[in-house]
Amino acid sequence: MTMPCQGHQPDEGRVRRDRRDQEFTFSTLSGEESPWHEAPVTSTKQVRYLADRIYDACFVVIAYLVGARVSEILGLQVGCIEQHPASDGSESFAYLAGQIYKTARGVDGEAHRWVAPAPVERAILVMERLTARLRAQSGRSELFLVMASTGLVGPAARINLPVVSTIISRLNNQFAPFIGLPDHEGEPWHLNTHQGRKTFARFVGKRDRTGLHALQAHFGHVTRAMTDRGYVGTDFALDDLIDRHTREETRAALEEVLTATTLAGKGGRMIAARSQFRGRTRDGDVQAYVRFLMEETDLRLGVCDWGYCVYRVETAACFGDEKGPNPVLRTESTCLTCANFAVTARHRPVWQARRDRNADLLAHPGLDPVSRRVAETRIVECDRILGELDHGKDGRDGA
Repeated sequence: MTMPCQGHQPDEGRVRRDRRDQEFTFSTLSGEESPWHEAPVTSTKQVRYLADRIYDACFVVIAYLVGARVSEILGLQVGCIEQHPASDGSESFAYLAGQIYKTARGVDGEAHRWVAPAPVERAILVMERLTARLRAQSGRSELFLVMASTGLVGPAARINLPVVSTIISRLNNQFAPFIGLPDHEGEPWHLNTHQGRKTFARFVGKRDRTGLHALQAHFGHVTRAMTDRGYVGTDFALDDLIDRHTREETRAALEEVLTATTLAGKGGRMIAARSQFRGRTRDGDVQAYVRFLMEETDLRLGVCDWGYCVYRVETAACFGDEKGPNPVLRTESTCLTCANFAVTARHRPVWQARRDRNADLLAHPGLDPVSRRVAETRIVECDRILGELDHGKDGRDGA
């Protein structure tokens, strides 16, 4: 073994790199449970690990907020975000430009564009920077290139797109523990590459069935029937999934409303005054009555984050139609004025959080008068709902 001679100077590049490592920290969002919150990074191994988690996060953002298949995400290339101005020039819309491979006739796929929200634009920008060196080294333009874990470095390292099994393994074995993904019914939730697409489609389909035409264009399906009934090949039956989930959600919500000890909102106060099951457990009588309502009447129950809508078109403050509530005008403030609206204890966190946000806004010294009045109005609305839930009022305002 050769010993260094006396007076040998350390490599200057290594000294600079060590100094940068000592100055670098990795941080997560404030309040997030993560061992990496404002944690110092002390080795290149940690840097690689964190870079891989950023890679995984970008994949998840695109999968869930665009609904693209894994082949479509992996096929994205640098510069894939396109800006298209509106016809009146008032604003521009971002699109994700890529290829659809599953239904294409050729191996190169068919060109397609997906609507890209701001977080997806950000994810693409991050991936362009994250894999810039791999693209330069390999001469390829794909955004999701990875270096094969062969132990090789430099020009001999293998750079390619990952296979699906590799992505699934990374999501479950590294990414899920990193973000602290909670268990589902006491068991770890198993992630796969298609869940984002399913979640995106179900969200669109449940919110407004007329949105399936837009979903058809977004997913690049040839017909609406593809989207509505079964997608293509091994994709899930969207229509059956939405209808089944909606029925289950409606049944559980009806049982909750009928048995709740405290209800708020105009519709909630009416139900509280009339329900014969108030304060009871969800026994056979309740379940039988709910089945009767669902099978023998035209009752429709709209479900949203801030309450329930016992929907009647003639009293809908959101100006809904025979299909259901108006998704554009259906807001917390509108629902508060509606005779169809009911709030249970499960919605309390939403109203409390809304109140807290507006209270924080009022504390801002630069708040303009108009915004101040809006925040004050929303606080009053939240206090009204929270007060009714606290005291179990059975007033008949608007019933």
